[in-house]
Amino acid sequence: MSRTLANPLTRHTTDRLLAPHRWRWAPLVVLAALAASCAAPRFPLEGAELRAFMEAGPVTPEFDEQQLLDAITPPTEYRVVPGDLLLVRGPSTLFETGTRAPGTVNRIESVDHYARVARDGQISMPVVGTLDAAGKTLLELETSIADAAYPKYLRQRPAIVVQLKEPFTVPVTVYGAVEIAGVHRLASDQLTLSGALSAAGGIVETGSVVVGARKITIYSPEESDAPRTLALPIRGLNVPFYDAPLRGGERIEVERYEPDRFTVVGLVAHPGAHQYPPETQYNLMQALAIAGGVDRIADPPYATIFRKDLRSGAIIPATFHISGDRLVEASDLRIKPGDVIAVGHTKGSWTRSFLATVVRLNFGVFIDSRQFND
Repeated sequence: MSRTLANPLTRHTTDRLLAPHRWRWAPLVVLAALAASCAAPRFPLEGAELRAFMEAGPVTPEFDEQQLLDAITPPTEYRVVPGDLLLVRGPSTLFETGTRAPGTVNRIESVDHYARVARDGQISMPVVGTLDAAGKTLLELETSIADAAYPKYLRQRPAIVVQLKEPFTVPVTVYGAVEIAGVHRLASDQLTLSGALSAAGGIVETGSVVVGARKITIYSPEESDAPRTLALPIRGLNVPFYDAPLRGGERIEVERYEPDRFTVVGLVAHPGAHQYPPETQYNLMQALAIAGGVDRIADPPYATIFRKDLRSGAIIPATFHISGDRLVEASDLRIKPGDVIAVGHTKGSWTRSFLATVVRLNFGVFIDSRQFND
């Protein structure tokens, strides 16, 4: 038996296929009405509120060098530590241990004597014996040597000069966003974070961005000690910073500064976070284009930018037109790193999206498969 393909455009076929299912469209119509009432909130700003929004935002961070300098401990006079090699200059009679020749008692010839500071902090002198040296300044040590020699061993108070010939150093490893990564040996008066960074050539710059790092982490050689993480001072932020003391053996990681990001969510082709490289300025329409553009069917007329005020920490939302006669407003609006752009539905966009979905579901050629049964 031959069957003829029914014309799906005839009234008979359309009624036969759709009539039994008419009741199924009622919930969708109700859903469309509810969805249209759930439009995304808008935050139109004017006057002082708009100016506050424009001034807010994490503009390219600027390293607060002055705050770092203020945190550095002022240099003090060097104090001797165990391991230092000292040069002691004084009269020859102070260092002679053998029998002196006649007539040499009053000789004022000066000689040099090298003394290594022992682990117990003492130095050894040929005539006066051992003296405490660790913790003293070079001037204090000169006085101690003269006091020990006169008047017990010398007829006149000697003139003593002590110089630091080789300071004892300890290794500190610095790596990451510094000019000279590697192991650097620091003397006792340099055992601070600023001393380590200076030895490593300082923090690098990323393009024209002054900040070359986001944070610094100090790992102690003692496994039981937790790492210390310091945030670099950024201009405009009250970020506490101090010149952390070191003991030697630490690893200092300077985390590199990476390009900031902005985020686009909602009715765009590629929602998510997108890079905002240095030396670049995007306006609102460019940012939406980077996210693949807005949904053409929904055609949302607004976009809301959520921007953080660095000083107060508050999130400031502002809504702008992205279509129609006020499109130029979005083309002039600068996006800042850290901004979150939300493209939400309006009643009109919900309706357009819903109708498009219905058309896609019901537009086509209907074929009654039973006509092919024998």
